Amino acid sequence: MPPDRHVIELYRCRLYQALLVFAVAGMLFSPPALSVSLIGLVGVGLLDPRLIINPRWRERIGRTIRQPVALGLLLLYLLLLAGCWQTLDWPYYLERLRVKLPLLALPIAWAGLPKLTKTEEGRVWGGITLLLTLTLLGVLTNYALHFSEVNEAVRRGGSVPVPRNHVRFSLLIAVGVFAALRAVELRAWQQRRAWWVAAAILFVGLHLLAVRSGLVGAYAGVAVYGILLAARLRRWGLAVGVIIGLGLLPVLGYLSVPSLRAKVQYMRYELLHRDRALDRNDYSDDGRLTSIRLGWQVYDDNPWVGVGPGNLRAEMDRRYAEARPGAEGKRPHNQFVSALAGSGMLGGVMTLAAFYLLWLGGWRMRSPAYLAIWSVFFLSCLVENTLENTVGVSAFSLLLLFSGLRTPSDTEGGDDLTPSP
Repeated sequence: MPPDRHVIELYRCRLYQALLVFAVAGMLFSPPALSVSLIGLVGVGLLDPRLIINPRWRERIGRTIRQPVALGLLLLYLLLLAGCWQTLDWPYYLERLRVKLPLLALPIAWAGLPKLTKTEEGRVWGGITLLLTLTLLGVLTNYALHFSEVNEAVRRGGSVPVPRNHVRFSLLIAVGVFAALRAVELRAWQQRRAWWVAAAILFVGLHLLAVRSGLVGAYAGVAVYGILLAARLRRWGLAVGVIIGLGLLPVLGYLSVPSLRAKVQYMRYELLHRDRALDRNDYSDDGRLTSIRLGWQVYDDNPWVGVGPGNLRAEMDRRYAEARPGAEGKRPHNQFVSALAGSGMLGGVMTLAAFYLLWLGGWRMRSPAYLAIWSVFFLSCLVENTLENTVGVSAFSLLLLFSGLRTPSDTEGGDDLTPSP
């Protein structure tokens, strides 16, 4: 006997919540687990065991994809599709289509996912916060056990050992600060103090990790969150206190955190004292600036439609061979310069429009947590190719959708989308 509608929707809701947390675990530890989670979310949104196509999805899809958050993500994928006609390097272009698929698949599938109650949403944010906090505590324990060796590695341009990539790990920890604050707002598991403590651990831990992109994103997010919260409460002293605190914390961090001090000293050496002739462009500051400079040259030579997003790797390899013989070619370490180089002025305008739509969705909701998370990703895109790797694009799509996309029933008034059996 097939399950009735109530049972189907109950299990759909539970599976949705579990897959959200499991996807973040995949971002931390396992790309295959991340892929399974994303495929599962798409399946939960689109499919139904009795009717094949989820009836909620059919009823919601039109209204869902007209919302700014969904439109912003879809626009970024449309930009990639628009460069198809220029493509010469088809293996690379097809890889880009696969890596960026969450920008297309998740907004479309989201229409069929259940509307969570505040209690259920709080559990998800609480689960994500707990996962990130425990992982960070494990990283910091390892740091404490190998204190001298790790500090020496950082002093030489290395990083604190973390699961997989240190830049993407710090990005997730920065987002975790606001996941914890959202858990505070929703009183996840009837707790508030515990989530405040978790937010503090994550924020302080970022200073120990000493990854500058994560730190800058977290500082910007805290500023956005504090100012919006002060405006909501009409307590402007809170906003002033946040700004003063954010001005003092970097100084205190430099004086008291050895890994952060070593990173700043290395950065100063890298930019002011290092012999550029010896630079191998291995993710050093000078190497990052070189990638951006060469990317800008690509745009300058092809200002209207760029070289094509599928040809960017080959073009950057050619430019590196001329400018830095023997160095490995890299794409520009700036998402917006990558868009300009790959798709010209059209790509730059579309990318900025997409980020504006994503911001607009959070502004309409007056959601401090969403806008803080948006700030983390926006600043990350200024110094990294955040949307050019699986973890970055998945975190960007999934977390912005979960924190910022309203189901149609939120905006239309009442849940008129209950399907018929």
